[in-house]
Amino acid sequence: MDADDPSRPLRDVVQDLISPERDVANADVSGKRVLLRVDFNVPVDEATGATVTDASRITAVLPTIRLLAGRGARVILASHFGRPEPKKQSRAQMEAAFSLAPVAAWLERELNGSSSSAGGGGGGAHGCSSDDSGSETKQNNAANGSGGAGAGASAGKVFVGLAADCVGPEAEAAVAALQPGQVLLLQNTRFHAGDGANDPGFAGALAALCDVFVQDAFGVLHRDQGSVTGITAHVAECYPGPLVRRELRELAHRLFEPARPLGVVLGGAKVADKIGVVAALVEMADVVAVGGRMAFTLLAARGVSVGSTQIEPDWLEPCRRMMARAAERGTQLLLPGDVLWSSSLAAPVDTGVQVLTLDCCTEESPCIPAGRYGVDIGPATMAAFREALLGCRTIFWNGPMGKFEVPEFGKGTVAVAQAMDEASRGRGAITIIGGGDSVAAVAAAGLDGAITHISTGGGASLELIEGKGMPGLRALLRGRRVPAAPAPAPTPAPAPAPMPLPVPQQAPVAAPACCAAKKCCA
Repeated sequence: MDADDPSRPLRDVVQDLISPERDVANADVSGKRVLLRVDFNVPVDEATGATVTDASRITAVLPTIRLLAGRGARVILASHFGRPEPKKQSRAQMEAAFSLAPVAAWLERELNGSSSSAGGGGGGAHGCSSDDSGSETKQNNAANGSGGAGAGASAGKVFVGLAADCVGPEAEAAVAALQPGQVLLLQNTRFHAGDGANDPGFAGALAALCDVFVQDAFGVLHRDQGSVTGITAHVAECYPGPLVRRELRELAHRLFEPARPLGVVLGGAKVADKIGVVAALVEMADVVAVGGRMAFTLLAARGVSVGSTQIEPDWLEPCRRMMARAAERGTQLLLPGDVLWSSSLAAPVDTGVQVLTLDCCTEESPCIPAGRYGVDIGPATMAAFREALLGCRTIFWNGPMGKFEVPEFGKGTVAVAQAMDEASRGRGAITIIGGGDSVAAVAAAGLDGAITHISTGGGASLELIEGKGMPGLRALLRGRRVPAAPAPAPTPAPAPAPMPLPVPQQAPVAAPACCAAKKCCA
């Protein structure tokens, strides 16, 4: 079997990629052109578009950049940024809105110790003002045991600037001018439609710039794109970067074989995006708590009428099957028993807390009347989720509980963050944040200090848990074979049912008198 075969169990792929022989730290990269795929899709100042406002994705990969440069590699950074539309926008329009220049300015300051911007030109790249970074380079070389391998950088700058393009003559000239130990940032890969379309011509042109490909953008590994998967068909040496390997160790090991009970909190907008993950988690988790807008589709599938709150009718039947499976297996599936509603999604207008019950919420008299929208989980649901999570030894969370970007609608999300923090600090639980908006919510609440692992990829972390896809991981093993499987062993006993939890099954939230009389609560 090919090592990158889509039918190969993802667990086996992960084991291959975290093995010592797949560690780029053990590879000889001195003098080689190393294309490092990174995720620099970072937020910038909305007013000017010129300043990076959250550099966490850049700082996460800095150790990899310094490792490669310190060992004498000629490092070429490739990333996407934003959502340019090359078939609709001119090059000037894309550069005005989606250039990686703000990231180049940040790298200039960090790697060269300069306060200047990444403007100007020279050497095929938008040059940065020079300064003496030799001492830093020598320290990096010494720390990485590279001796004089990075001597080219010690004579000038480590970071040479932003190339005018990511493929073609301008990119080729900028790469050709690189010296060992220097770092170049290519312009946004998505300025070319061939990246998103995984066009072989684009992938081949990108691959022509390098001798070695290192994938350290965990957040794009679920994408089948030219700079993620296509490039590996044209480069003989391909490695997962240190950041990707760490993500695989933290996520795969802790969630494939978790300390039980395993609790999972999922939020966000669309069931269509996460139903496969929810179904997979029903098979592996002990507790699955669902909030956010997607919870309303599950509530509707259970028979609760939710008024004007948007649901996904086409996904009601898959939700019913998933809930039936959860009941069959004994997985504790928790849905909101009360919600915060508002007459506006943009701000708290005429708000209230509403109990959700089957008796009370009918199509004729929905619990959430027309013109009002569910915007967050309610206080009773916050308490129920907290109680269940504090009984777990491993907790994974992905997605907000409501429209958390409006502060008044973010209390449920903050409550989950507080429960994660309490489980970590007070109970020694393993807590994992699966990227995306959950990371921003935890950071904003100042509750990220005790979290065991914060992933850099939202969609990628979910697909890894689901155990399917992840073409960007599989592509790193392209061209390799795995030994034929041995004769099948006796069929193992079925997976044990979830461990009993020290919390009861979610009890119905006490309904007010109008619900007890089976009348809709206004």
